[in-house]
Amino acid sequence: MTKGKIGRALFYIICSIVILQSAIFIGASSPDERHPAKKVLFIGDSMTGWLAERLNAYGKENGFDVSTIVWDGSTIAKWASSPKLPDIIEQQNPDAVFISLGMNELFEANPGKRLKTPVDKIKTAIGDRPFLWIGPPSWPGHSQGEILNEWLENELGSEEFFRSFDLKLSRQSAKNPHPTRAGMIEWMDSVVNWIPDNAKVALPGIKKPEGVEMSRGKSFIYKRMKETL
Repeated sequence: MTKGKIGRALFYIICSIVILQSAIFIGASSPDERHPAKKVLFIGDSMTGWLAERLNAYGKENGFDVSTIVWDGSTIAKWASSPKLPDIIEQQNPDAVFISLGMNELFEANPGKRLKTPVDKIKTAIGDRPFLWIGPPSWPGHSQGEILNEWLENELGSEEFFRSFDLKLSRQSAKNPHPTRAGMIEWMDSVVNWIPDNAKVALPGIKKPEGVEMSRGKSFIYKRMKETL
């Protein structure tokens, strides 16, 4: 190869490297279009309380607050049928909504037929706000649940659904679906670590709280199974 050809080859290689580095820099420095949530509304069934308290512990470390509404024994359909849900969301005016629902419908064999309309109603109530639906974990001693989780992920989208079904969480007993306090912390930690690279929801930061800290936000509402919102 002549000196001229060698020189041209080196020139093209150098140009290629420069272009590649520029593309990497532009991609890395492009602004994140997500707006970090300063106020989160966390709604759902009995799984919600400790999850929300762990999330609020992250909020204390990273500058956001979590308002919580726990409706014990509630279902997707029950939340969707409540006429107060849109008003609650408007009154709370959160930057983002977290949802923990599905545990009490885990064995549903035909979610597309039975839950499509309720899920759409909840999404309509949330409006344009970013949201994250934390799917239900498995139920010890039972194999059902895959159908519901797959349907929810397909219906909501991978950026708005966290799949909890495969997590190995410590439970309060061999047949109890509710995780222990430590299991809840592990569960919420998994969600928070997943958010930055995967979710539409954004948090101001994910600095981990010390130890097993959990705390309630400024607003924490608990409704029993037979109560209404």
